[in-house]
Order: sequence, then C-alpha cells, then structure tokens
Amino acid sequence: MYIANDENGNQIFAQEAKKQQSYFCPVCDTPVVLKAGNIKVPHFSHQHIMQCSRYLYKRESMLHLKLKHDLYLELNKYYDTAMEFYLESIEQIPDLLINKYWALEIQLSRISPELILSRTEGYYKLGMKVMWLLDERELKQEGQFLHLNHFQMSTMTNDAVYTIDSKTLEINAWHIGHTAGLNYFLYKKEKIEISEVIKPMWSPCWEDTFKLTKNMMKRIIRRGKSQKSVQNKTLTYMYQLGLTQESLPEFLYITSLHEKYIINSPVEWKLYIYYHLSKGIFNRADFYDYIKVRTLPDAPAKNILIQSLLAFYLKVFRISKDIA
Repeated sequence: MYIANDENGNQIFAQEAKKQQSYFCPVCDTPVVLKAGNIKVPHFSHQHIMQCSRYLYKRESMLHLKLKHDLYLELNKYYDTAMEFYLESIEQIPDLLINKYWALEIQLSRISPELILSRTEGYYKLGMKVMWLLDERELKQEGQFLHLNHFQMSTMTNDAVYTIDSKTLEINAWHIGHTAGLNYFLYKKEKIEISEVIKPMWSPCWEDTFKLTKNMMKRIIRRGKSQKSVQNKTLTYMYQLGLTQESLPEFLYITSLHEKYIINSPVEWKLYIYYHLSKGIFNRADFYDYIKVRTLPDAPAKNILIQSLLAFYLKVFRISKDIA
C-alpha cells in the first residue's frame, strides 16, 4: 500500500515517509513497515498480512504497485483521483478511485470469479462503476477470436474486458460478441485514452446471429472426444439422436449474443432441447437447471436468459434448411 497513518493520525504517502518514524495501517491500525530500499516504488507493508483484521490489503507484486503508482500520476492530471481509498460501508479498497464514483482495480493475478463478482457487487451497492484492468499480455488472440478463461470473463462489465499494458499504461477495451465455443469469442478492440477513461464508451454493433464454421464445430467435438468421458453431453446427445459431425442440422451451427453468458457450449444446449423435444420429454424447469450461467456482474437474470435461449432455439430451428 502507498498510504499509511503517522503517529498523529495524518495520512502519509510512502514516498514522503521517513524510515525512523512509525506508521500504521489506515484500516486495521496495526503497525506497517516502510519499504523504500532498492525497489523502484516506496510502499508500506504489514509485517504479516494476517495482522490486517479485514485482510483488505493483499500482497501486491512490484509490478502491481508500480502500475498503481504510475496510473495514479497520469489519472490525477485529468480527474480527482484517490489511491487506496477505504470504502468503509463495503469494507473494500479500490486501487484507484476516480471522482469518488469510478473504481479501477488492477488485477494481474488470477482470483476466483466469485470474488470478482462479490467485489463488483460491493461497488454497485454504492452506485459506483468499476473497471477491472487485466494484464494485456495474458490475453490470447486467435484471428478474429479472443480466448478468455473463466477468471478473465468474470471481470467483464458492459460486455467488455479491460486490459492495461504494463509498459505504456495503454488501456484497451475488448468488446465481447458471439461465442464460438470453448471460451472463444468474437471481439472488437478499442483503445481508451487516459483522459477519457470514465467517459461513455463505444458500443459496437453485432449481428443478431453468428454461424460456426465446420472447423469450429470440429474443434468442439474433438474436445469432447479428448475428454474420454461418457458424461460428455454433446457426444451423448449426438449418439442418441443418431447424428455425426457430417449430419448435424444447420441450426446447431448458429449462435446468439446471449450464449456468451452461459458455460454450456453453443452446440450442447441446442442438442439438449432437440433430443428432449424429439422424445416428447422436454421440461422447462429441467432445462433451467441444466443451463449453467457464467459468474458475471452484468449477466441477465437467469429466467430472462432461459426465455431468450428458448425463443432463439425456435427461431433458428424453424429457419434451418435441413429441418422439415
């Protein structure tokens, strides 16, 4: 952390602190140590992180500290920017707080999607906005697609994932569109200037539908086979319906924008409906339980999502050329 209290309760920045004086955590009031040796950025640290009664100050890497410091200096040129401001009502400390309502969180290490969701909802309770900044080097691009793991997807707000370049401080928004299965998503990249970081962002236009290619479908099926499990639903329903990769109906290739919010593959959930309808045993409540929604702060309510998926299924089923 960069800010601590001195013996008189005054807030002191690490770069202005002196080693011979005593300093205390502004959250738990336990002593902290000034680290200002050969490292690039002076900072305070608990002697043991467990000493902090609320565990709010996690151990931060030198890169995290440097990015927070450098970004603070840049943002402060344009906005009222606070660093490590303690929000007592939700017991959270954003890395940076802009104009008292926009939280920036630099998240270079992987944490659980549930923790991302919990902290994001904390900011939302205060009517605040939040932007999670990931390490741009960790994102994997493949042509027009972006591959995101569950942690990276959980930071998505306003249908975009945000990154920061640790060398240039360049911030980018990666607007997420249709899924191609296996955590691949169509994307559109937007550079965000530091001076415009809290301004309304560009909202890209996406087609209502996207059609998977034969190679994409092949990759989804190949992944199922590689798991070597009889529990793979895609392969199970294909077998029970007497389908092969070559004979899959056209509608199974078509995806909607809402499918990025679910973990089930774009083929699997459609096969689920196709199979159960063909047997006359489809049950909406069972389908509700079957669909797994991603841990996302801005995901639609599950009942609305289910309604959208069912409506989309009927739409593409009816227009499919190879279905009577």
